[in-house]
Amino acid sequence: MILQYIHQDGSKESINIKNSKDVTDKWININTIDKISFIKEFIPAFNSGQKIILFDHKHTQLLKFHKDNNINNLKNIDEVNKDSQILFFTSGSSGFPIGAFKSKKNLLNEVEVLKQLLKDSTIKRVVVTVPFVHIYGIIAGLLLPSELKDIELIVKDDFLPYELLEEAFEKNTLIITTPVFIKALSRIDETKDLSSSIFISSTGPLAIEDITDFTNKFKTNLLQLFGSTETGGIAYKYNEAKKWTTLNTVTISSLNNKLNVKSTFLSKYILDKNIHTLKQPFQTEDIIENDKDGFILLGRSNKIIKIAGKRISSIQIEAILETIPEVKACIVELVYKKDLLRSEQIKIILEVKEKISKSIIKESISNNFGPLNIPFSILYVDKINYSSVGKKIIF
Repeated sequence: MILQYIHQDGSKESINIKNSKDVTDKWININTIDKISFIKEFIPAFNSGQKIILFDHKHTQLLKFHKDNNINNLKNIDEVNKDSQILFFTSGSSGFPIGAFKSKKNLLNEVEVLKQLLKDSTIKRVVVTVPFVHIYGIIAGLLLPSELKDIELIVKDDFLPYELLEEAFEKNTLIITTPVFIKALSRIDETKDLSSSIFISSTGPLAIEDITDFTNKFKTNLLQLFGSTETGGIAYKYNEAKKWTTLNTVTISSLNNKLNVKSTFLSKYILDKNIHTLKQPFQTEDIIENDKDGFILLGRSNKIIKIAGKRISSIQIEAILETIPEVKACIVELVYKKDLLRSEQIKIILEVKEKISKSIIKESISNNFGPLNIPFSILYVDKINYSSVGKKIIF
């Protein structure tokens, strides 16, 4: 693997990475200011068996947790140490982030499965936009390129959409990215024939309309991955496919419509204040409709809203509302209140060019999903931002 690092001025530098280093028997945290520094530390440490803690140091809760707690002193850490090598953390979108311990086998097994998905593609270059503190960034952004052997890995701290488009235009390029970039590329004026390249997107679902716009505009293929920090990868789908197909070695079932996962990628231990053992199959909070041809992901159990008798994901509503010309970005939350006759209401958070009436919002939802009888409120904010892995957040 040849590593090419793109500096902020656009110049490229070839970097040599050591394959190994001296390690300790303790858990260490890698905290670097840029991606190239991270790669220089991570690759030799991982290859040498160093136990590594990864999290975004901009996440103030996790930074405080790390300063206040020594992972090496946790109860039952000796049992965890027998096979675990990396401690990742969830985004914390539904509460304080959960830590997921991963073994080297967990990660490399998943890399092998991803290689099989790409076996019919000629790949000479890999371009990575995702952060490496996220499990998807490590598996797809670093370990997969390492296992592909004779390729060039291109890394930049912050790609702009038009810069990513230029890199993707190079023949036989694999782009590891997120839904944010897929949407951004679809909206820029420039277009190119990217038929010899392939995109992988994860960390969040894409609306069919966004995928269709993207693949038609650039004549390329998009591979979506679905999973979580605790489970690792679960399933994949190409382009406009509606149903997810489970990854090789992953077995799924459903209980009360919730997704259950049995997998070689699953964490054996998690950190939720204390260390806990995960039993297989592991029940997620994802609501699915499953049959012999695959499954449809409806959304997280706490993000499902019933409209006209149908279960609708808040993400589906967000996608619909973002088609309103005045709406720049939207977050939809389900709020439970004891004092309501109904047990739920919808909270709609909007970043807009100009304020819009509630009737327009109600009409947009009703036209797509049926009569909306659930109370909803609107909160206008100056800016809806995106986390390092492309999830919407409000500061």
